[in-house]
Amino acid sequence: MDKKQWKTVAISAATLLLLFLLVIWVFRDHYQEILRNIQAVSIRELLLLLGMGLAYQMLESAVCFAMIRRRLPTFSYRQAVEVTFLGVFGNVSTLSVGSVPMQSYYLHHCGMMTGCGIGTMMLEYIFHKSSVLIYTTVMLLFQGRWLSETGRGFSRYIPLGYGICALIIAALVLLCAWEKVQWFASWVIDHLPNTEKWEGRKRLWKDNLSSLHTESPKLLHDHWCLLKVLLFNCLKLFCLYTIPFLCMEILGISGPSFWHVQLLTALMHLISNALPNVAGVGPVEFAFVLIFSHYMEYAQASSALILFRVATFFFPFILSILVFLRAQRRVLNDSQKT
Repeated sequence: MDKKQWKTVAISAATLLLLFLLVIWVFRDHYQEILRNIQAVSIRELLLLLGMGLAYQMLESAVCFAMIRRRLPTFSYRQAVEVTFLGVFGNVSTLSVGSVPMQSYYLHHCGMMTGCGIGTMMLEYIFHKSSVLIYTTVMLLFQGRWLSETGRGFSRYIPLGYGICALIIAALVLLCAWEKVQWFASWVIDHLPNTEKWEGRKRLWKDNLSSLHTESPKLLHDHWCLLKVLLFNCLKLFCLYTIPFLCMEILGISGPSFWHVQLLTALMHLISNALPNVAGVGPVEFAFVLIFSHYMEYAQASSALILFRVATFFFPFILSILVFLRAQRRVLNDSQKT
């Protein structure tokens, strides 16, 4: 590895260490019991959880593949996997701000126009948010009575999660479909500071707006693609929401049933999406303990949370480092050839 790649590895390792220390500090009052619970997990059980976490990323890659392939016929599923993990890497290592630019640059290298790539990634985000909202609503329709009887301690957070998630979706949809909203957003961008640093950002943001407005009607008219995206999103959420139940089974926790955990995890996901986060950390941990500590002891909920985050956050981030280094080396080699 060259100096640039070593720097990437060092920054990523420092990020992982910092997040690990943060977890220890948050659960310092119950760390002994949590440690005992985690130590009881076998290698086979841990591999099962990691496999489920990987399955979620593979289904996320299937969504990416379905959306990109319609505009770039040469795009492969392997490249979709790399785009997905580059998003994971950018979300953590750049504190969320570099995720879409990193993915769009890779897509540009694959032959897709930069603006088109950014527009597609933003549309994928909209469909993800919409799927979370739909999945949670379906779960509530079938299990709302049970939740009203058992979840009064956190039920006040549910309207907040619904409201903010719906507002984000509505704002992005209007930005895609309504020219007046796009004009207003462009006007706001034009009135940002006229410094050299801001001029580049303003041009980029306006290009992104234009690309989003151009891409959205094309995708919405492709009903087969929309059906595949919705199906894969539902499957990936089902996979993600199954992991907490497996964590509780592995830890021997006598908690809610499988479908009740599906509902509770969907609510956790919805509430966490409504809260600000740094590098994907904070809201998930808060919402998970908030909800599941009503159905089990705090240390048990914390133990399940740690296993859940190992499978869905730490392990995918480690894999994303390898993907980033591989993609970086390939892009640099191709650049030198040309």
